[in-house]
Amino acid sequence: MKRIISFISENKKMSFFLLLFLIVGCVLAGMYFTLSNGVTDILRPEKVSVVIDAGHGGKDLGASLGERAEKDDNLRLALKVRDYLEEKNISVAVTRTLDVYLSLENRCRFANIRSADLFVSLHRNSVASGEAKGVEVWIGSENLPEDRAFAQSIIDGLERAGISENRGVKSGYAREGSDYYVNKHTDMMSCLVELGFITNETDNKLYDDNLDAYARAIADAIEAQLNKKN
Repeated sequence: MKRIISFISENKKMSFFLLLFLIVGCVLAGMYFTLSNGVTDILRPEKVSVVIDAGHGGKDLGASLGERAEKDDNLRLALKVRDYLEEKNISVAVTRTLDVYLSLENRCRFANIRSADLFVSLHRNSVASGEAKGVEVWIGSENLPEDRAFAQSIIDGLERAGISENRGVKSGYAREGSDYYVNKHTDMMSCLVELGFITNETDNKLYDDNLDAYARAIADAIEAQLNKKN
């Protein structure tokens, strides 16, 4: 024991760096575990054509109605859109694949470091009264013609799939502020889809009944937009 104590005391610098190495190793291991269990590994990004953002997640429920949470609906749709895009051989990444929290900053960084061509954020809408219904798609406040055309193709496809009301393409932000964060801070063409009101039972039934058709409509609009760029 005395020899061990003597060795440690004589090699304080070595002990410090060994401890630092162990701490850093544990932190990196924890980051990898977190990222690989719900969020694609942002430490080793690969170029993709499309990023699909499943809005909210984890502690951030989003809107809700009873036990129904927006974060769950968003994820269900995002994964189906991903599957249809992969069937089309389009390279795609989803910001989260499980019920985990991801900040708005990290969602944008996720897309930007992958140099994606398109970013589509999926959400459900809500109002206190429960009377409002329908689908709307939001683009940046600059209201660029190409952004509007892409968003219009998404909402047109969703209307053909079956929605309660087409509320149109809108620019800016529904409340105070100039833009939705993900539209303002992504480097590529982007839009935010509010696919029906979670506070409206008709929209919820349509969402459940038409989920596959909605996912295919969004994937088809994305494919058409990417073909325009080629």
